[in-house]
Amino acid sequence: MHRLIPNLPLITVLVLGLPASNFGQAISKQVPKEVSAIAGTFTGSWAMFGIDGQGQVVKKGAWTDTVKAENPVSKEDRSYVTTTDEMIFEGRPTPMKVEGKEGYLVNKDGSLGDYFIETYGQVIRMQRIGGNIWVYSAPANPRELAALGFTSVSSAQHVLVKVVTVEDGVETHRISRVTTVNWKDEEGKDRWIQYISLQGFHKRRS
Repeated sequence: MHRLIPNLPLITVLVLGLPASNFGQAISKQVPKEVSAIAGTFTGSWAMFGIDGQGQVVKKGAWTDTVKAENPVSKEDRSYVTTTDEMIFEGRPTPMKVEGKEGYLVNKDGSLGDYFIETYGQVIRMQRIGGNIWVYSAPANPRELAALGFTSVSSAQHVLVKVVTVEDGVETHRISRVTTVNWKDEEGKDRWIQYISLQGFHKRRS
């Protein structure tokens, strides 16, 4: 499974802030092995970080999740699985479930293109830069930045890296997101920071 980022609503709806893509009409066809390989159950642990009143990095939240990826399907413009992500947040005993899709866009010649993840109608695309390394970059959403402690933001950018490893025989996806922010503090002084704003992993269980 090449899950880029957990389906936390703050992240997928506010953080990503990316426009939904219209994939058009699709025709079912044979599922590529790369897509069938995504199916399975994964568990993970995550933490999100922001800043305090002094501009120091602090943890803003943490959660665990279980993702089920199933029902592989291939269509004219994309090939994907459907996902259900059940998340349990620190201090909230009631789980939250989020549904989505993820897989590959399909090029006009039938080959697989960029990897995509779709949640709440929002689509992110990631590029493969090595055999087991995936990345994406995007502007940070102002509403997410406010939740992370930033105000009067001039610019902010996320860069996320995922590396797939096999640890003690278990497929593991380790993910870190680096965020660079330029903002003004309470005294109106320009401030800059580059820090890890999200970190976690998914491990394949089936």
